[in-house]
This record gives sequence, structure tokens and C-alpha cells, in this order.
Amino acid sequence: MVTRLGVDVGGTTVKWAMLGADHEVLGSGSAPTPPGPGAVVELARGLVREGVTSIGIGLPGHVDRAAGIARFVPNPPGDWTDFPVGPQLSAGTGLPVAVVNDARAFALAELRTGAARGRSDVLFAVLGTGVGGAVALGGEILAGPRDNLGEVGHITADPSGPPCCCGNRGCVETYAAAPAIVRGLDGFATAAAVAAAARSGDREAAAAMSRAGRALGVALGDAAALLGIGTIVVGGGVAGALDLMLSAMRDEFERRRPLIGDVTVSPAALGPWAGAIGAALYGGEPQ
Repeated sequence: MVTRLGVDVGGTTVKWAMLGADHEVLGSGSAPTPPGPGAVVELARGLVREGVTSIGIGLPGHVDRAAGIARFVPNPPGDWTDFPVGPQLSAGTGLPVAVVNDARAFALAELRTGAARGRSDVLFAVLGTGVGGAVALGGEILAGPRDNLGEVGHITADPSGPPCCCGNRGCVETYAAAPAIVRGLDGFATAAAVAAAARSGDREAAAAMSRAGRALGVALGDAAALLGIGTIVVGGGVAGALDLMLSAMRDEFERRRPLIGDVTVSPAALGPWAGAIGAALYGGEPQ
């Protein structure tokens, strides 16, 4: 049986999925993100089983797909700059390895088998430790020269806002990523806890979710204006709180409706495994 392994590296958690020939998930799992790229490669190598024919690994940042090298990967622990993820993992397993951006992996999975299936032009946002994004045009996921096309998380929502890891201020990521949602709130350790409090009537928690929604509305509204796309799919670990952000997002879209038209926002269909599934799909394709 042909089996593809997909590994989705996040800032705090690594997820993986095994795909069969018809894209069915044969197995999946997760573990805390190891303390550096070499340890991540070892974790991925240890996941290989008999029958695995290819590996795809999604990283939350910019990569050189052709060389399989990480370029700018700021959120996971360790120094990832210019680390040869693909060559090291391939040398350790004897298998072809595709190294891709995690948001593009998420988008491919949702486009092929998830919430965007049957659509050709879609904007994607992935909310987790950071905020990633991707663009599908004509049924293809666009990549860019460093696998960096579609970075909605680094569109400026407020130029006087908090500093971002990218060197800018007020990026969407500084409002809508999990650490940003928690920032400044007492007694909350996770974005999920903030969301639960917001649903229970906590005004400060609800305001934090609204700020995240407004920032996403600004960025995705900009992307819709630039690309003429009105279909949006939102996923990632924070997307379970999408309902708490939608009102503020829609206020931004409505304000700009004469230009961008109707915008529909849908939650991702593949849950927390979308990135790993997409990485597996990329791993089984010519790069």
C-alpha cells in the first residue's frame, strides 16, 4: 500500500498524518515541538514505517522548496535559518522529502478534500501560534519565490500596534495569533480559555476576540480587494473561536462592500490535521 507521511511543525505542537492512495487518513498523532530543527528531523524520521513512500513537512515560515531548506521560520524553538530540513530527512530515511510552508499545506488539503473543495479561487487563513495564509487561483495554490505568497498574518492592521517578529508593527499576527489573544489578560493561559470566558460573558475576553476579528477583517479585506476573491476559509488551532471573531470581521467586510462585494467565511473542514494532510499531499507530488 502506498502511504504518504505528512508532518506539520507548529510553534508548540508537531502533528502528523499517514495518507493512503485515496487520501484517506490511515493514522495520525501529535507531540510537543522539539527544541530545534535537528530534533524535529529526528522526530519525523522516527515516524517512518514500512510502506511509506514519501514525506512532506510543513514549516511555519518561508522555505526554499527546491533545496528543501528553511529560510525564515520564527515561531518554533531553535534556529531554523538555512537549516537543510529536506536533505537531512531524506538522508536519514532514503525517501523523497518535500519542504513547504505550513499554510500552503493547509490550503492544499482544504482545497482538495475539505471546505474549499470544488472552488477555484479562495483565500485561506491559519490561526495558531502565528497567523499564516495562502491563496488559490484557478484551482492552484500559489507559492511565490520563497513559498511566501499569501502571508495575511503580516498585513498591517494598525501601524502603531505591537511589534511583530517580522520587524513590522501591528501585524494581524500581533492580534489574532494565540499568544496575542492572551496578551494583556490576567488569568488566562491559552486562547481557548479566553474564548471560553468570552462565551460565558467575560467582557475583556470578548473584546480580545473582537480585536482579533477586526484585525483579520482588515487583512482579509485587503486581500479580497487586491485579488478579487470573496471566498475565505479559516483554520488552525484558534479557529474553534471563529464564531467569536466573525461579527468584527464582517463589520470590516461590510464597510468595504462597494469594492470587495460579498465575502463568505467558512471554517476549515479537516480540523487540526489539515496541515499534516496537505504536507503529505505535497510530499507525494513532483516538486
